[in-house]
Amino acid sequence: MSDDLGLIIGSGLAALGPRIVASETVETRFGAPSSPVMTVEIENHRVACIARHGSAHSIAPHEVNYRANVWALHEAGVRRLIAVNVVGAIGAGFAPGDLAVPDQLIDYTSGRESTYGGDDFESLHVEFTEPFDPVLRGQIAVAAVACGHSIRRGVYAVMQGPRLETAAEIDRLERDGCTMVGMTAMPEAVLARELGVDYALLAVAVNYAAGRSPGAAPIHGQIRKSMADGMARVTQLLARLVPELLRGTS
Repeated sequence: MSDDLGLIIGSGLAALGPRIVASETVETRFGAPSSPVMTVEIENHRVACIARHGSAHSIAPHEVNYRANVWALHEAGVRRLIAVNVVGAIGAGFAPGDLAVPDQLIDYTSGRESTYGGDDFESLHVEFTEPFDPVLRGQIAVAAVACGHSIRRGVYAVMQGPRLETAAEIDRLERDGCTMVGMTAMPEAVLARELGVDYALLAVAVNYAAGRSPGAAPIHGQIRKSMADGMARVTQLLARLVPELLRGTS
């Protein structure tokens, strides 16, 4: 595989359809990851990848073994990790199909295994002021603009799921300063930080958050309509970004 770059792909895996050239089933000390560690080919570069919700998309956000996923990629040599997540758009002017690279998050989840500390690991109090690596975030944003796409920044609200939110809950998230809502950035981001892996998130808005749609279209209809277009933009972005990140390392 190429250098130290890896991917975790969430609900958009089927629409993204990466070319898988190898697949290895692994077991970690934290159990099995969501999927085999796949080797995907992007513009002649081979990159390690895990499907966050499993190969059949059968693992709910609160059931994902985040520790095993990040650990397995780290064991495969990944030191820079890009997560592809779908989100609901909260902020004004943020619409389904748009791309975002969040710079902050607020964690509203509970009960998830969120650290490698304990057992024979020392307790870890990682510095988490900036939960997403600023260099990797900037590189994703530059690639998006070079592809002709606008790119949003903002705060990612991490909800427990698996249900979607009420309109009142989205009102609260907006008051808290959140511009997008999803279910999977945590504990993924902090686990990467504990292992010294640079982590950034490429978010694809596939629906308006509850109570934010300007029309009457139901949320699941928005998702079906927006997923293909949004993932086509991600495919184009990755085709430009991956060679740039790996230039001179293959």
